[in-house]
Amino acid sequence: MARGGREGQAGREMWSRVTWATAAALVALALIGALSGALRSDAATATGAIGGVPASGDWTQYRYDLAGTGANPYAGISTANIGRLALRWQFGPLGEFASTPAIVGNVVYAVNNKSLYAFDLTTGKALWHFDNLPNAYGAVLSSSVAVDPAAHMAYYGTPDARVYAVDTRDGHGVWNVQLGDPAHGAFIWSSPLLANGKLYIGLASHEDNPCIRGAAFALDPATGATIWRRDMVPAGELGGGVWSSLTAIPTAGQVIVTTANPCEGTKVPALEDAIVALDWNTGTPIWQYQALHNDSCDCDFGQGAVSYLLDGRQYVVAGNKYGVVYGVAPPASAGSAPRLVWSTRISGAGYLGTAGVYQPPTYSDGRVFVAGGPTLDGACRAALWALDARSGSPLWRVCTSGQVVAASAISHDVLFVAETGVLKGYDVATGRVVWSAPLGGPQWGGVAIVGNAVVVGSVQGMLRVYALPASA
Repeated sequence: MARGGREGQAGREMWSRVTWATAAALVALALIGALSGALRSDAATATGAIGGVPASGDWTQYRYDLAGTGANPYAGISTANIGRLALRWQFGPLGEFASTPAIVGNVVYAVNNKSLYAFDLTTGKALWHFDNLPNAYGAVLSSSVAVDPAAHMAYYGTPDARVYAVDTRDGHGVWNVQLGDPAHGAFIWSSPLLANGKLYIGLASHEDNPCIRGAAFALDPATGATIWRRDMVPAGELGGGVWSSLTAIPTAGQVIVTTANPCEGTKVPALEDAIVALDWNTGTPIWQYQALHNDSCDCDFGQGAVSYLLDGRQYVVAGNKYGVVYGVAPPASAGSAPRLVWSTRISGAGYLGTAGVYQPPTYSDGRVFVAGGPTLDGACRAALWALDARSGSPLWRVCTSGQVVAASAISHDVLFVAETGVLKGYDVATGRVVWSAPLGGPQWGGVAIVGNAVVVGSVQGMLRVYALPASA
């Protein structure tokens, strides 16, 4: 769906801390079990981050690391011990949790449709919550929270095109800026990326109603001031929305953006329907791979990319609503063009529930994992795929309970996927289901993993933590 953004005005204000006065009205179920056991493995007890890069296993932002792999090498859950993974606590119901939690220093940060919450990871105790300003522009908040432990700050976007900064020590608002005019369609679906001393985020429209001019922003994390803005279409045109979340290639000094299609017509300008690399200091386009030159099916990119280095070659991989996953090699030298190394069709072209790719890829050890819509052979109404990261060749495929949108996460040799009504753990090598737990209903928010704990929210308003016992 073509989504865009338009120029807006930035405004800041301070709020007093929101206390937990309403917590008594909520139902909190603490299924503690052996609480004396640490939920974090020994390798994951330290906290801290530099420029948003996770340190010692903290899941500080949407896709864990800057590359967007969704794989935490410090986590302690594997096929050898996953049989002992059990519900530790759950909290709710609250408003919809449609984003991925962050976990830093034994605190879980999670955004629902109107608030940011902080919970003790071990006990499920509510620590504080912060309420957004009233918003009449969309009930579902899909932007995940990003946390900078060194600055004690948490950041996220909202449907009224605001970005919030909240102090993680007590939950008071520090600043907010509005990146576009929601009355004219500006909307933030994108999750913030902390990197290079900046906060990167995309701006789009709300279901093209109305369609506006898409953009990527770099903000000052301390103040919210705009450092640079990169519009994806020329002045006077609409489209090119960035409704996915940015990732980065730090060694190249680039942030990776995937973009939407034009709002009018089918001919696609260079930065639309594309994977775009921007200079992370200036926002200048460095290279772009355009997946579709003519788009008559609204088949743009709905989720972000993952990047990885394999056999000395850099890859950037993303899937779009055309039902294809693309493996692109960035240019080897300045001024040259990127190269399509492989492309793999995993579904037909179309909207969520009927076709396309609406999940960001996950990467680990030479495999790319991504979910799509109905398979072309008619065997699955939706499916999860493991692709060879070098060639895009399918390694395995399993049918899922519905089309997966929620971002997956990896601990050792287990891929966790939040499907419709169920959280599953898959053996990464074979696709065999090695663990599952009921969730109830559709899942939009992704999975986060630290140490021996798995955290996931649901659109039914429940936040759940699954953990291994102390002796696992």
